[in-house]
Amino acid sequence: MIAIVRRLASAFGQRVALWAALILILGSALRIAKRKGRHAAEAEFAIRAAEARIRGLRISREVHHEIEALPAAERNRRLDRWMRD
Repeated sequence: MIAIVRRLASAFGQRVALWAALILILGSALRIAKRKGRHAAEAEFAIRAAEARIRGLRISREVHHEIEALPAAERNRRLDRWMRD
């Protein structure tokens, strides 16, 4: 009788250990996936921010060149209109 109880307890212990290992593996996989996704999102945000900064600098440069290319009278007229608005 004691041998049967011991065998059942041993089998139960093995099942518990197996389930604990499976839960640990699943938890680790989810944690790694979450971390990888967060790093990918941060990298994508940094890329978007850099592209926006480049786009802003490019537009600023184009506007600056456009203003410098205008005749003085046209530049003053546009500046007056801009200041009124």
